[in-house]
Amino acid sequence: MPRHWLLCKRRQVIKFEPARTRSGKDVRLAAARHGWDHVLRCVAIAARLADGDVLHGIVLIAIIQGNAAPPRHSAGDPNPNAAGLPGDSPGTPVSAYAVAKRLGLPYETVRRHVARLVDEGRCVRVGARGGVIVPLAAIQQMRPDILLNQSLESLASLVSGLNSIGALQVQTFHDYDKSMMIG
Repeated sequence: MPRHWLLCKRRQVIKFEPARTRSGKDVRLAAARHGWDHVLRCVAIAARLADGDVLHGIVLIAIIQGNAAPPRHSAGDPNPNAAGLPGDSPGTPVSAYAVAKRLGLPYETVRRHVARLVDEGRCVRVGARGGVIVPLAAIQQMRPDILLNQSLESLASLVSGLNSIGALQVQTFHDYDKSMMIG
């Protein structure tokens, strides 16, 4: 499947035409503007998570994402995360180094943010290696329902903006060979 095709839940396919619309109009600049608007809205959401500190919020989000990853363990250890994790643990502990590597930030910067998150009670250190998790209680205090709605509104605004400049083409799923949709 070409990279500019997306499959939607409503059995529709959205084709993103990044350079030109059917009319030949160049939409790259307008598409980039809509894309960056979406990024800035997401940054604002991250800032709201951390009382206005964007980087602190981004580190927190990266930890939550890392916690959601499947556990990495040796073949002889069926569930390495069971020992030492709080009862409401959402998953796999993540190290400050892994967060720094994922975000492309200096380790020391991320380490300071992780230490601050632990001090604030938003993260808990677990295990011998000192990985951190964000307990479910801390996630619930962040009001994930509101954050999800804000994220979806931002995404809807992006799609609407791209559609308004003619950069998207929506077609029903049955118009395409189903084998093409398997990626």
